[in-house]
Amino acid sequence: MGKLSIANEPHCVDELIHKSELGDFPGWNAHPLFGNFTRRLYTHIGGEHKPCPFAVLDANGPVLLASCTHDSEEISFYGLPMVIALRRGLDGKPARKAFAAAFDHLRQLALGKGIARARIVGGRSDAPLCNVDNACINQLAAPSLNIHAVVDVSEGPDAIRRNLRDSYRSLVNWGRRQLRMEYVNAKNPDREIFESYQAFHSRIAGRSARSDGYWNVYWEEITNGRGELSLGFLEDGEMVAGTLVTEVPETAYYASGVYDRSRFDKPLGHFPLFDAMVRAGERGIGTFDLGEIFPKGGSASDKEVQIGFFKKGFTDSFSLLTVWTLSLNDAG
Repeated sequence: MGKLSIANEPHCVDELIHKSELGDFPGWNAHPLFGNFTRRLYTHIGGEHKPCPFAVLDANGPVLLASCTHDSEEISFYGLPMVIALRRGLDGKPARKAFAAAFDHLRQLALGKGIARARIVGGRSDAPLCNVDNACINQLAAPSLNIHAVVDVSEGPDAIRRNLRDSYRSLVNWGRRQLRMEYVNAKNPDREIFESYQAFHSRIAGRSARSDGYWNVYWEEITNGRGELSLGFLEDGEMVAGTLVTEVPETAYYASGVYDRSRFDKPLGHFPLFDAMVRAGERGIGTFDLGEIFPKGGSASDKEVQIGFFKKGFTDSFSLLTVWTLSLNDAG
């Protein structure tokens, strides 16, 4: 491998990433929540986080890519655990050297800034330890687990339906009868319908309007065949449900769901989400990730716990995602 160096100027790193064969870095875009979609989306959310991406290079180019930001306390990715992606085929001593260079850089970045830790996304419980897991173990990083609700959507609607909470089946049937569904996707890139969802989202979520750049990320994902927007309308033509799914080749992610709170006497969310899972399976997706499930009594809000209860009704399968916390105040 030879001598390693670090590239850490954002524009330089962006250029290296653009020129790299990203298929050679399988961890870079393995999941929508920790991949290209979120990297693009979160730049339009920002907050107090400062971008600090970097790459570890040998004489032939990048051997490791890292997407990260920092605030005054930790290095992460806008609050999500950061992604570290190793070049495919790199193992043994060369892999250890690349990770060592990355961790040394993180500690140098923290110096003088009061930054105490870095949070790094690892592998899942249903797979062997990945190279990031092993590297973090070698650094004595501390593991924690995030619970994600997941559904195997590859076996079709009947199998998806069998996973439903008993009480959900009638609610899905109600939505199938009462909601008229429309879709925005690569085959139907209807910007007018998409913008009607933007307005619906702002009204229901009660938040200030997102920037055009934020919504354009969703638009580009959808129209480039990496997701779908599903909209549900009542018989009178009123939009009452919107479900946004983004995806990589093997995994779809429930990125956004907005349902008219003033109509919560009706089960508006159940059929649109069930339908989105069925349609993802029909597109060749294997796993549908409903997102993180938050336990009671933790740091999550009551609303987040309630949303988790809603998601759990669609599956009896869960995946544990390892998140590593690396201390940056010592030598590891």
